[in-house]
Amino acid sequence: MTDFIKNPLDEENKVLYRGFYEDGIDMSVVRVEEGIEEIGENAFRDSAELREVYLPRSLKRISACAFAGCSNLKRVYMEYGLETIGDEAFSGCSSIYDVNIPDTVKRIGEGAFEGCASLSKVKLSESVYMIGAGAFAYCFNLTEITIPDSCVLVEFNCFYSCFSLEAVKLSDNMGMIDDSTFEGCRSLTTVEMPVRLQKIGRRAFAGCTSLRSLILPVGTASIGLDAFFGCSALSRIAIPKRLMELEDIELFNGCDSLTDISFGGDERLFENLTRGRTITVQRSDLTVHTPKITFMDLKDEI
Repeated sequence: MTDFIKNPLDEENKVLYRGFYEDGIDMSVVRVEEGIEEIGENAFRDSAELREVYLPRSLKRISACAFAGCSNLKRVYMEYGLETIGDEAFSGCSSIYDVNIPDTVKRIGEGAFEGCASLSKVKLSESVYMIGAGAFAYCFNLTEITIPDSCVLVEFNCFYSCFSLEAVKLSDNMGMIDDSTFEGCRSLTTVEMPVRLQKIGRRAFAGCTSLRSLILPVGTASIGLDAFFGCSALSRIAIPKRLMELEDIELFNGCDSLTDISFGGDERLFENLTRGRTITVQRSDLTVHTPKITFMDLKDEI
């Protein structure tokens, strides 16, 4: 049975609030009628019966925790016109397996899909400009993600512990990979870096145990503490000569396979970068080794 849901408060109100469905309405499949512009905070929170939701073209905003904890919700049909998905809007919806976000969505809030353990496929909006902290954290079945070039900011922990994530294409307009963005993504093998990348945050790729090689963009200027800690399969990495800051030269500890570091500049620039210290790697068996450094001395990086 499908129910068309109207706001019970008054005909002019365009926001759905929590409590409107408490009068015996069948909640397994819900179609929100045209005219509603916002799903209010906590509106469907912890609704165990809910399995499918059809949202109208008039909808502009899904507010914080609107569908949080709907553990049996499998499909949400979003229409063109939606602009904002609020903080924790679908957090804990452990049965959702496919999300297609309309190209009108500009912001995805913090923890919006956190803990959606069955989520395996996400198509992001081509208009999204920011994705909040932990938005897709603990999405254990997500296998790939493409961040469109409209996006300028992906906040910390965004894909934390996405164990099945294998391939990532990042927006060329991202200037930073924030702290712990991909920490614990143990299946990650392919990362297409942003052309305009300037900073890699703390523990950004920590625990990415399947990552084998990485080429950092020429504009990368800063790498944070433990950025590649525990990347045990990483064997080669290319570092541009424009790098100005290594927060800790032991950033490769736990990178058991690291044998080669290519540096875009000369030996003098590298010594300035490391303050004259030697980059070493402490392996998981507590032995220490020094990777081979190749100085490319590139004159004209593009």
